Amino acid sequence: MQGGVLQGLTLLISGALCPFLFPATLSSTTALCLFLLIVFVVVAGFGTGLVRGHRPGSRSGIQRLLRMTWLLSACFLVTTLAINQRLAQRLPVSRDGTLHEVTGIIASLPESMGDAERFVFLPDTPAAPVAGKIRVYWYQRKEGANAGLIPDLHAGERWRLQLELRVPKGRINFSGVDAERWLFTGGVSALGYVRTGTNVRLAGPGMFDLQHWRESVLDRLTGKAGDVPAFRLLAALAIADRRGLYRLDKDVFSATGTGHLLAISGLHIGLAAAMGYYLGSLLLLFLPYGLKQYVAIVLPWSGAWLAALSYSALAGFGVSTQRALIMLSVATLVVLSRRRVHPALPWMLAMALVLAADPLAPLRAGFWFSFVAVAVLLLLFTPRYGVLPRWRLMVTAQIGISLTMAPLGMYWFQQSSLPGLFANLVAIPVISMVIVPAILLALLLLWLPGPLSVWLLTVAGHTAEGLFLFLDHLSVFQPLGFTATRVPGLAATVLAMAGALFWLLPRGIPGRSCGLLLMLPMLLPAGNGLSRTGTQTDFMDVGQGLAVLVGDRDYLLLYDTGPGNGLSGEAGWDMVKGTIQPMITARGQPPDLVVASHADLDHAGGLNRTRTLYPRAKLLANLPQHRAGIGACTAPAQWSGAGLEFRILHPSTGLPYLGNDSSCVISVTGPGLRLLLSGDISRAVEQRLVNAGLGRHAILTSPHHGSSTSSSQVFINAVKPSLVLISAAAHNRFGFPREDVLKRYGEVNTTVLNTASCGGIRITTDVDGFLLVESARVARTAIWRWPAASDCP
Repeated sequence: MQGGVLQGLTLLISGALCPFLFPATLSSTTALCLFLLIVFVVVAGFGTGLVRGHRPGSRSGIQRLLRMTWLLSACFLVTTLAINQRLAQRLPVSRDGTLHEVTGIIASLPESMGDAERFVFLPDTPAAPVAGKIRVYWYQRKEGANAGLIPDLHAGERWRLQLELRVPKGRINFSGVDAERWLFTGGVSALGYVRTGTNVRLAGPGMFDLQHWRESVLDRLTGKAGDVPAFRLLAALAIADRRGLYRLDKDVFSATGTGHLLAISGLHIGLAAAMGYYLGSLLLLFLPYGLKQYVAIVLPWSGAWLAALSYSALAGFGVSTQRALIMLSVATLVVLSRRRVHPALPWMLAMALVLAADPLAPLRAGFWFSFVAVAVLLLLFTPRYGVLPRWRLMVTAQIGISLTMAPLGMYWFQQSSLPGLFANLVAIPVISMVIVPAILLALLLLWLPGPLSVWLLTVAGHTAEGLFLFLDHLSVFQPLGFTATRVPGLAATVLAMAGALFWLLPRGIPGRSCGLLLMLPMLLPAGNGLSRTGTQTDFMDVGQGLAVLVGDRDYLLLYDTGPGNGLSGEAGWDMVKGTIQPMITARGQPPDLVVASHADLDHAGGLNRTRTLYPRAKLLANLPQHRAGIGACTAPAQWSGAGLEFRILHPSTGLPYLGNDSSCVISVTGPGLRLLLSGDISRAVEQRLVNAGLGRHAILTSPHHGSSTSSSQVFINAVKPSLVLISAAAHNRFGFPREDVLKRYGEVNTTVLNTASCGGIRITTDVDGFLLVESARVARTAIWRWPAASDCP
């Protein structure tokens, strides 16, 4: 009986996962027609001599095959329809940039971004332009009658907003984060920007609005313990509010492999369930004996489930909490059924239910991390081990999970953690035995008089602060090579995980240690695929900013470090870790030279982080004030890097800092390559370069992102580029690139490629003049990917 159920669940799960193996999905009509055809074949098979005219064993085998085909195709169809429905909910490209009056609910805790507020807006009228969520940005106006006014926003409020809607596109490069997948799986149908008009609050939060209650709990927590050390960590663990986390927090948790401890998921829901179980068991003491024997099992497990449900609600029913709650629900039903079941049955049943509730769950890393972790625990402790000391159980479990999760971490996040094993051995007990129990008890007592909840939160806060300091010191042992790794292929990832699981098998199995050999392909360093005479230029998609990698097998230059606000040395944001660092890692070599053309934050915003990550790289930058360890990028310096020649054309030594016009202009020549890196120079500097004898360059980075203040006709005629690269955000507020600039390039038959429509652009050349141009939006096709423009290679 259980064997048949396991077989059926295997087919259901396989059918639900199959659509994600393809770069594109079938249309709903095609998928439905194929499904109906399969159903017809199955019905015909059962109703004809196909299964009647054979031996009983053969007959049952054919019947089983037909059932398998039907189950597999049914789940494939359901998942395909779910994917197509999500795609259909997105704002069409034809309506990109259009203005709409949208009425809906603020469906998240509003997040302050300095000069803007960001929140999820859920339309609640049939006339809404999109059916899904809208990720809204409300920027302060710096001019006009309503300058500087952003109303006080609260979760659960109903508003009528004037929104300029944009398609939910993200930056895409050959390596690094994939924002479009995150937006797609999160159900974001459009990006919205609040514009001037009748933006009116129509109603306050509803009595039963979940986000309103979460905000109320946060306000209560802040009022009672807002000055407690590490309150930002307590808010993340209490209601999944991560808005207050610093960049340093995220870096430390990432380096130590403990980021999962701040995301309310299986561990935290399990702790809440354990508390509910003990409370239910405590209630048994007050029940009469006659009733107690009927509810001795039901009451504790019901308490566990209700506690987990309540904590999941406080966390906003995020995807990870939904997944954990479903898994706990399955475990509860199995226990209450009082039947012996195969250990894999509840695991597979939980996975099938998660896929039924959220067919797009496989696109999230958390789905795989959760179920793989549980599978490892089942493999380790069912049924070969008896009673073991608690410390040994913890160490064994952590070693097993760390080994198996390492390939997944490299595949999904391009990183692994060397101190992660030791960090988790300390952090998990502290979180699970002190911090989270204290927070849960404080939440129960939050609205009661007395100082007990404050005492509990104070204990949790001081413990969390001490734990963070410990992790901060431990993070220095994380090597750079583990912070950003190459992305292993799917085959290498599966092979490494299989090797880890094989090594974890019981000791009696011969050759068990050979499983570690299967992990070696994943650990091999990234190789540089360039030939000895080849060069590669990566013009990265960093939105409204600039970052370019130029190099050959033995030398690498990073020109500009993308947008950010970390130039001053203070904690801020940048695109180094998510975009630039993975691209450098994929090249298989650190940069030899980092150049910040000038001090504008869209060009030098990631300079400090880059300097920290690559301390051996030489730094050149044109800044208003000299900074130790950073040389000036001034003409007429020139140098060789392996097979490449670099020459600085502007600015000259002794010139004052002139903002955009102090951009460091570099000419790069090599085998088949003539590239001009122009920064943000204006027409005045362009004329100066032409007067100084500027020659032809086949590839040009368009000055100032295609602004009308640059790209003069005399400059274009002197450079005579065959290919012009423009780095600009889609539909940026500056209107770059300008139409007059594109027209001037078009008049000389120059090919113009824009990162806004193509994503990252890669140019490979060799000494024979071979030129290969690729774009990331074409190369990294996926179900959720927005298509590239027709002119993208």
